[in-house]
Amino acid sequence: AAAGATLVLTERHADALAQVAGPLGALPVTGDLTRAEDADAIVAAAVAAHGRLDAVIACTGGFSMGPLADATTADYERLFDLNVRTLFQITRAAMPALMASGRGFLAAFAAAPAWVGQSPGMALYGASKAAVATFVRSVHGELAAHGGHASVVFPMGVIDTPANRAAMPDADVGTWIPPQALAQTLVFAASGPAGCALTDLPVFPPAAGATR
Repeated sequence: AAAGATLVLTERHADALAQVAGPLGALPVTGDLTRAEDADAIVAAAVAAHGRLDAVIACTGGFSMGPLADATTADYERLFDLNVRTLFQITRAAMPALMASGRGFLAAFAAAPAWVGQSPGMALYGASKAAVATFVRSVHGELAAHGGHASVVFPMGVIDTPANRAAMPDADVGTWIPPQALAQTLVFAASGPAGCALTDLPVFPPAAGATR
């Protein structure tokens, strides 16, 4: 919003969505991105309100860890639904508008395990995030033919969110990645140098003990 974008925000929970969208002057559209019909409706609402859609930032995701021998089919379905299915549904719905834009941009979040290529103790999470990275790179190839591009962001550490603070109350948050750093990365990737495509963007946390 501070960079001048006109925003359409989506979330499953209307109350939480309204709290964020209101101060930003964003159009709130509730929906569940695991559902194709909801993704279609979100994109249609954005195009109806503004006449076009130039960018999609896919933020939905989930995390879990534990020995693979203890994992269940439900664990698999949850992680791939949250990390991959949601990305697929909103991207599939948005592609015609992004290609028509002539400068369409897509970004999504992978994770450090997808960057390094392994994730012992969190195999399903790592595999789902690796799928995100490959998916976004593939979308980049399709958008590039229409003047657009796509970027996959790799947070190379814990992101400083309220949920993570609640889950890890004794952690040194000075070593976590501030959300603002990810936002700045996305703005740069979306509006970055003409003729250049910033496809893989690792974002590292501050050094241990650093202050912000």
